[in-house]
Amino acid sequence: MKRILKWSGIVLSVLLGIVLILMVIMNIRTTSRLNKTYDIQPETVVIPTGETAIARGEYLARLICVECHGGDLRGDEFVDEAGLVTIYAANLTPGRGGIAERSDEDLVMAIRHGLDPAGKPLIIMPAEIFIHWSEEDLGAVIAYLRTIPAVDNEQPEPQISVIGRTLVGLGLFGKPFPAEYINHDAPFNEMPSIGPNPEYGAYLARAVGCTLCHGDNLKGGIQPENAPPGEIPTSPDITQAGDLADWTEDDFSQLLRTGTTPNGHEIDVDHMPWDMYGRLSDDDMVALWLYLQSLPLTPE
Repeated sequence: MKRILKWSGIVLSVLLGIVLILMVIMNIRTTSRLNKTYDIQPETVVIPTGETAIARGEYLARLICVECHGGDLRGDEFVDEAGLVTIYAANLTPGRGGIAERSDEDLVMAIRHGLDPAGKPLIIMPAEIFIHWSEEDLGAVIAYLRTIPAVDNEQPEPQISVIGRTLVGLGLFGKPFPAEYINHDAPFNEMPSIGPNPEYGAYLARAVGCTLCHGDNLKGGIQPENAPPGEIPTSPDITQAGDLADWTEDDFSQLLRTGTTPNGHEIDVDHMPWDMYGRLSDDDMVALWLYLQSLPLTPE
């Protein structure tokens, strides 16, 4: 019995040692990723002043940015995994703690490249979506942010515990730094004619994140790179050859407006953010629908 207890203690000590070594390695790795500096030269983007462009910027900000930064864009606690990770969405208003002292180039770095002014990666900043925006849309959003009411709200720095850094290092939080895997050299997408047409729908599919979950050809069968493993189901095929084959345009709009499929199934908003897509304009929904209908039955 004493021998068994002795060997059990040795095995336990060895396992504990391995765990501690793994934690040290993962903490070093995560800290290195947080502190990595990317040598990116932000593009010079024309910031418009006209009412039409600013209205376009408001539409996009109210469609996407409010998801993380709050209704008035003051920022708020965004992720709170007790004892692991706490992340605060930035204040996007011109108030204290906001963007008043940020240059346009700083905002381009943050939105398009997922980097802070020093070139370090931002956590869970969906640059993998915004890298697909046209220069016109990026400029319009920045112009709008410069015009909104100032709200004073200084946010704390992200807090990641030792265990949290270990889990990040092991990939159990997915890929929280889009700056690591987006193509920073990608050119701006061309801005198509805005309206209910398939060309604009193709632009929207990338600019609002459809391709992030359903793939570049929207055939599905994948999970987004930024999602923790196994947290989100494999995405469906949303082309005319897939799950939407028998749907009508009204069925499609109903899903995006209410989260309910034609057969009455309610979509989990944590898996598919239909509440965000429900803020799309009627014309934009039509454009997306026309684009989906234009896709070939098999990948090209």
